[in-house]
Amino acid sequence: MASTRRKRGGAPRRTAVLAAAALPALATAACASGSGSVKAGGDTVVIGMDQDTSGGAAAYASIVGATIKDAVAQVNDNGGVGGKKLKLIVKSDDNDATKAPTVVRQLLSQGAQTVIMNSGGQSVLQVQALLKQQKVPAIAPVNISPGIGDGPNSAYTYSLANPTSDFGKVYAEAFKKAGYKRLALFKDDSASIAGMEKALMSPIRDAGIQVVATETAPVDASDVTAQVTRIKQAKPDAMLVAALGGQMEVLVHNTAHQLVPDVARFSLASIGNQPDLWGQAKPGALDKLVFVGSVTDANDKTVALEKFLASRRGGKAQVTAYDAQAYDAIGMLAQAIGKAGSKIDGESINKALEQVSGYPSSFGQKGYTLSFRQGKHSGTDGLCGLILMQFTNGKPGLQWPTYQPACG
Repeated sequence: MASTRRKRGGAPRRTAVLAAAALPALATAACASGSGSVKAGGDTVVIGMDQDTSGGAAAYASIVGATIKDAVAQVNDNGGVGGKKLKLIVKSDDNDATKAPTVVRQLLSQGAQTVIMNSGGQSVLQVQALLKQQKVPAIAPVNISPGIGDGPNSAYTYSLANPTSDFGKVYAEAFKKAGYKRLALFKDDSASIAGMEKALMSPIRDAGIQVVATETAPVDASDVTAQVTRIKQAKPDAMLVAALGGQMEVLVHNTAHQLVPDVARFSLASIGNQPDLWGQAKPGALDKLVFVGSVTDANDKTVALEKFLASRRGGKAQVTAYDAQAYDAIGMLAQAIGKAGSKIDGESINKALEQVSGYPSSFGQKGYTLSFRQGKHSGTDGLCGLILMQFTNGKPGLQWPTYQPACG
């Protein structure tokens, strides 16, 4: 899930950063967006979106939400799906999983025939039973929590991003290739990270990597000196940061750069997909940081998406994996709606989603595809949806030369 756009050959392209903070905020109350003058009715398919606007997932949810709106508008500008326009209604659960069922019920009461889950991964898991009961499918474009698209309760939930277990597999091989044997884990205290920790770390431990320290900090932490000091005392040769991103992760990297400058640092996807954060890092604090990315100019679909977003956003855009996954979610959903037949409801859309296969992805390595089928609601078609990227001069730069996951 990288966030920089690169010229073919690897050099960074200097495109303008779309800071998440600059994106238009979505109101907490339900609202229609991305649909012009569309009104609910027989010629309209209603999509509900549960978007975190103020909690720990808000930094990336705002990016996803903006691209969802643009993608819906594009579908409508092109005549809709089979003559039917899409209407997007939005509410927020504030990244509180206990609120998610109430929010989804409100979206369904307003006519939503399918849902985009744009909050923390635990929110998605919390609504699985409700969605099954109501026979309404939901797509979580960027969540990587285990069980969303591949678990026993995933009959009506779908995911696009490679799951946490894939992150663990890739980093296990990467650490072995780089010769790292002693790893420190620094994580935030969010429910989403807690829910994915086992899937992330099990492949790493199974590869013989010793976890010599595990430290935790609140998502709103203002100081992590004590945690990083304890990591220093454990003498790791590498440090993995598992966090939702935001200012907390920048704080960790600023502190680690000062206290353990010789320890190699790795991250999940968030820091590389939140361009507004990069300027908050101290000089040099992000350099050589490796993170799990997903965009490359070698993928023609990624290039096309950048052009589309630039056309919607004043001629300038920078594609992140969050943009690509949001865009593909609407693309796959539109394809399913087109296959759903004359009676379009949650059940028909769900059955049609299970027939969307070999969809050309806007993220991942060249030729990467996404597929659903009955019993497989995780869209990933392999590890080449992931690319290990490295920060250079405070921004994502080249692919990490030490290791890259193989396709196939």
